[in-house]
Amino acid sequence: MSDVEILHGLVDLPQPEAALLLESGYLYMEMGKASEAAEVFGGVAALLPHSDVPLVALGNLEFSQGRFQRALKHHQDALKLKPASALAQAHVGEALLWLKKTEEGKAALGKAIAMDPAGASAQFAQALLDAHQQGALAR
Repeated sequence: MSDVEILHGLVDLPQPEAALLLESGYLYMEMGKASEAAEVFGGVAALLPHSDVPLVALGNLEFSQGRFQRALKHHQDALKLKPASALAQAHVGEALLWLKKTEEGKAALGKAIAMDPAGASAQFAQALLDAHQQGALAR
């Protein structure tokens, strides 16, 4: 028997199934079907109300549509739910940079790096800082 993590929420959900649901939302997003993606992400958020990941996904959907303030709100909500989420923190920094709140964005990205220096979120945050420093984030 394998050691599959069970996520507890409205119903118990094996982690791989939750990941598959989220991936389907990202697939909808990539296909340009924003309303379907929002339904999937919102559904996962309802199923797993203690998880920051679906809120980050909703923020990423808003970000992909250029709605940076709405993206920031979702990412901040994810961070309120899970203050130790380096993923949510990195995306807060990203949204702030795009909202031209440069110093706040850089501080948020630095905090994400400090939260999990060896993690993927820190790599993402550092890549954003590097891109910003090189002027590649101008819109």
